[in-house]
Amino acid sequence: MHGNKGRAFPLSLLIFAIGCSSSRSAYSHKSSSSVVEVARRYIGVPYKYGGTDKKGIDCSGLVCRVYQEALQLSLPRTAQAQAQVGKPVRRQLQPGDLVFFREPKAKEITHVGIVSEVKKGEVRFIHASSRGVREDSLADSHWRQRYVMARRVLASPPSINRKRSGQQGK
Repeated sequence: MHGNKGRAFPLSLLIFAIGCSSSRSAYSHKSSSSVVEVARRYIGVPYKYGGTDKKGIDCSGLVCRVYQEALQLSLPRTAQAQAQVGKPVRRQLQPGDLVFFREPKAKEITHVGIVSEVKKGEVRFIHASSRGVREDSLADSHWRQRYVMARRVLASPPSINRKRSGQQGK
C-alpha cells in the first residue's frame, strides 16, 4: 500500500468528481447531513495518535473515517494534506466543511475538524482532541487563536452537475 501513496490524492479527486452527479444544493445538503450524522457517532471515542477506528482515533483519522463511511469518499490521511482538498471557504461555513488549525509556532496545519452546526453565527465542529472526539465552538478562544482556514470538500464542480444531472436516482 505504501507504493501507491502518491496516487491516493489524485484518485480521491477522481472518485469525488465521478460521485458528484446530482444537483449542487441537493448533493451538498444530503451529503453534509450524512457527514455530520456519522461524525456525531464518534463523539466520546478516545484519542489515539495515528488511530483510525472507534478504539482510538486522531483528528485526521476521524475526518478520513467519517467521509469514507458517510460518502465512500477517500481523503488524504494527514491534516496538512486534507487542507489541500476542496475549495477554500472564507465566509458562511456550512456543516460538513473542514476547519483547520495550527499551533502558534507550527509552520504547517496541526489539527482538523468537521463543521457540525452553524447557528446564530456560532460555528460548532466535531474533532478528535487529546480529550477524545468532541464537539466544540470555533468561538472558544483556544480554537479562535489557532484557526487558519476552512475548506469545502462537498461542493461539486458545476461542469459535472450539468453533464450528469438527472442521471442518478433519489
